[in-house]
Amino acid sequence: MNRMLSKEIITFKKEGEYLNDLHPGDAFLSFHPQNGKCAGLYLHRRDVKTDILTEIVQKVSAELGLSDIQKGEVKVIATSETLGLIHDFLVLKKFTNIKKVEKEGTVEVMFLPAMNKVRVSKESKAPAIRTNSPAMKEKFKVLIVDDSKTIRNILNRIFSSDTAFEVCAMAEKPSDVEGLILKHRPDVITLDIHMPEMDGVTLLKQIAPKYNIPTVMISSISMAEGPLVLEALEHGAVDYIQKPEVSEIDKVTPMILEKVKTAARANMNKSMKRKTGRSVQVSGQCDLKSMIVLGSSTGGTEAIREIITALPNQIPPMLIVQHIPAVFSAAFAKRMNDLCPFEVKEAEDGDEVRANRVLIAPGGKQMKFVYKNGKGYVEINDDEPVNRFKPSVDYLFNSVVKNLYTHTVAVILTGMGKDGARGMLELHKTGVKTIAQDEYSSVVFGMPKEAIAIGAADYVEPLGEIADRIVQLTHEKSSFSGKKISA
Repeated sequence: MNRMLSKEIITFKKEGEYLNDLHPGDAFLSFHPQNGKCAGLYLHRRDVKTDILTEIVQKVSAELGLSDIQKGEVKVIATSETLGLIHDFLVLKKFTNIKKVEKEGTVEVMFLPAMNKVRVSKESKAPAIRTNSPAMKEKFKVLIVDDSKTIRNILNRIFSSDTAFEVCAMAEKPSDVEGLILKHRPDVITLDIHMPEMDGVTLLKQIAPKYNIPTVMISSISMAEGPLVLEALEHGAVDYIQKPEVSEIDKVTPMILEKVKTAARANMNKSMKRKTGRSVQVSGQCDLKSMIVLGSSTGGTEAIREIITALPNQIPPMLIVQHIPAVFSAAFAKRMNDLCPFEVKEAEDGDEVRANRVLIAPGGKQMKFVYKNGKGYVEINDDEPVNRFKPSVDYLFNSVVKNLYTHTVAVILTGMGKDGARGMLELHKTGVKTIAQDEYSSVVFGMPKEAIAIGAADYVEPLGEIADRIVQLTHEKSSFSGKKISA
């Protein structure tokens, strides 16, 4: 089963089935001339614009012929407002046979181009729980799921301290959750990992594909829970927070409110059917005499997985800072090492930076790049947080600026805040090629947005195309003027 990217035109020449989740504001268009040919495409709501629709008509015309598509049937599947906009545009472009299919909520659209067929689910896949953007609401409705009455009360107290939140319900048992979702339509869920009946990860796997509600896992942040948290992130959880103690409510309240508020605003328009194995490998090979540095935060563990599992079997040295607790960074590195043909490890002080090795900064520590005797190494230290983070992306990027010894590619991915943007700008000024993840594929468009805003990004790419861009940029060395590697 294939997925379509927004604006990607699929013609009758393609075999197979193309399945997309259509959320409110999105659209699916298909063109069916009388000659039996066809073309179809998915449009994210941000792309439902006159200039983009004009470009699409031009491209489809080049494939199928303008007069043929104007006289043939055009099928448009969308909500009423989006339908009206596209219909008016097509009328102006002299299309005469427009079939409008109005669908509210979230539906599945399947396109079979070789068979010239479009199928759409008759009913919404899930109740239209998130028909309004939470970012536009005055309050975020929170559903607290935890078998501990003490934790439920603590979280209730924390959320009640902020007027941006309303605790709409609390559940003790997983079996109560779906009923509460349907009744209260929450904007965000906090979900305990260990509960009776079933664990939180199992429950998440059941509710995430059906209701598409941002979920924050409540974890003890223990070594044993590391793999469970990573599994939850692979299956749709936005973030995780440490289970609060009564004695530390005042200390942890700002962090919990910030994380849950960020989650409530997260981009949930992507399919929840995330892959947990190796991504489709990119074509081409990297220049191994380069270096890749990458930073990310909320949503980053899955974004990193998608990128590094899509890279070729041999890669340049790679340094990664992911905002992550100390006890989880080792589990994350091990998970990536199991999926990749090259080495992925939690960095240790003095580790050599070399080809076919990915070093992930340990949680709770800073990671610095150093250059000596013609080789690169990492220094792991206990320096102060930068931008409140430890490890910090800016801390790593700024150390690379000072010790640049080979052509480098810098990447900044999904995450809240600004960490990494300024460091990337400094790298950009030295001639380093830089990539920022685009808004649509970012779970939280904070860090990439800031990098783009200050002119630090050479390229803005969707997540699925970043690995390709990295491979390409490892070969572009014309602007490099740093230290030379010894023979």
